Amino acid sequence: MRFCTVILIPILFASLQAQPSTLQLPVPKSYTILKTTNTFTIDGKPLEPSWHEAPWTDYFLDIEGDKNPKPYYDTRVKMLWDDEYLYFYAEMEEEHVWGNITERDAVIFHNNDFEVFVKPNDLQPYYGEFEVNVLGTLWELFLARPYRRNGPVLNHWDVNGTQIGIDVKGTVNDPADTDTSWSVELAIPIQALKDIDRGSQVQEGTVWRINFSRVQWQHQINDGVYSRKKDEEGNRLHENNWVWTEQSAIAMHRPEHWGYVFFTEATSNPAPYTPPLADEYQLLFHLYRIQMEWWAQNKSYTSDISKLGGSDFLVNGTRASAEVSLTRLGFEITVSNSEGQTLTVNQDGYVLIE
Repeated sequence: MRFCTVILIPILFASLQAQPSTLQLPVPKSYTILKTTNTFTIDGKPLEPSWHEAPWTDYFLDIEGDKNPKPYYDTRVKMLWDDEYLYFYAEMEEEHVWGNITERDAVIFHNNDFEVFVKPNDLQPYYGEFEVNVLGTLWELFLARPYRRNGPVLNHWDVNGTQIGIDVKGTVNDPADTDTSWSVELAIPIQALKDIDRGSQVQEGTVWRINFSRVQWQHQINDGVYSRKKDEEGNRLHENNWVWTEQSAIAMHRPEHWGYVFFTEATSNPAPYTPPLADEYQLLFHLYRIQMEWWAQNKSYTSDISKLGGSDFLVNGTRASAEVSLTRLGFEITVSNSEGQTLTVNQDGYVLIE
């Protein structure tokens, strides 16, 4: 009888051990960006041969993902690069093409617009943003870190060599007809983007984080003039936010959700790219966001990992463990996988991979 008791105790203890928390976290999409040898005319028309080689992204979806209806207009993008520029071509269905903002560095998303977010270093918090409307009006911003950390925003960070081409299948600001689409072709000086991350290079194997947003407003027409639609009480209706890879919230400034863009020297036949540690990275920032919510509610960070969801996880089928510690300036969260690799993030979004 004693022999049976000795055997059963460890079995019972093992059965009482906590099971890992199972999470299904969306992993950002990936894109392999081809190098081009073409000379470009930036006119909003993808006529250069390299554009025919470049693959399309998936069609855009709602910023919150599948929880909301799919966009009622299609949007998709192509990308290319060379030693001077990073090129984007966006094609957007639209029945009413309109815009009225002409001042550079104005708040462009008060019109329907196309936006590009570029983060050259996945381990650092800083990034750039570009917005353009159908009139070709540009707004560039440099962010030292996301809005959630109240970092400085350089509103007059001007990348003056940026070229913009617009093509409209229809007419602009004419409610008398029905339009088909408008497209944007952007050539952004690649040196200005590399300078976001001092000393960085772009070559075979370089990976940047990039996402796109299309802001789409419902409109009204008064005396032949377009404007953003209001309800019967005079309140402006909310915009639609459509993106390449979902943000899981109405918040573009969550760069951990942006897509992985893999640079290749190849000029055709791009090979697919699978980012390493993608599940662990998403868990890391999942815990980070919970920690920031804890701060918002309690005005302090927690050092108790159970308050963030626990120490053991199964994320998209990947086993990982987590721990949190407080520092004099904030906190550090570390995620480890079964192969002994670790990722650590601090309160400002700096990441260390070991």
